[in-house]
Amino acid sequence: MDAPSLTPADWLNVALKELRAHGHGALKAQPLAKALNVTRGSFYHHFDSLESFHTAVIAHWSELSSGQIIRTAQETADPQKALDDLLQKTFRSGEALERAVRAWATVEPLVAKAVAKVDEERIQVAQAILVRGGAPESTARPRAQLLYWAAIGRLMMPLPSDNILSPAEISDLTHLMLRR
Repeated sequence: MDAPSLTPADWLNVALKELRAHGHGALKAQPLAKALNVTRGSFYHHFDSLESFHTAVIAHWSELSSGQIIRTAQETADPQKALDDLLQKTFRSGEALERAVRAWATVEPLVAKAVAKVDEERIQVAQAILVRGGAPESTARPRAQLLYWAAIGRLMMPLPSDNILSPAEISDLTHLMLRR
């Protein structure tokens, strides 16, 4: 495969696959080039540096992990449905990639800053839905934070797949959070 036939998305997709499977240590030009069966020069054809690549990996992760979910939540007219759909997806999502990104953030300040920005965006979306749904402005932010922290906390448990709420339990949580 020649370098021009690869796109930045090809590199980013393999990066997320390797990050999920092997952690942030796998995000180096040579091992990724080997996974794509190309030379390392192909990497530098698309990315100026490893730092710019890492920035693109986090942006790609953010879009894939929450971009469409956020857009759908923001576009759903009924705030109760928007929050319930958001929580159903959040509290029942896969954990491997999210855990790998957060582990990476503990050792790389650039990644920590990017993840903090994604966290804040996600919290703001939940906060806005809560306000639209009638939750008092004074409690919407803490409620959104609590929901988010609970979702991330579940993902960071040793066996997150053993700690999944049922759809009915999540819907009950939606009702609880929208109470005035």
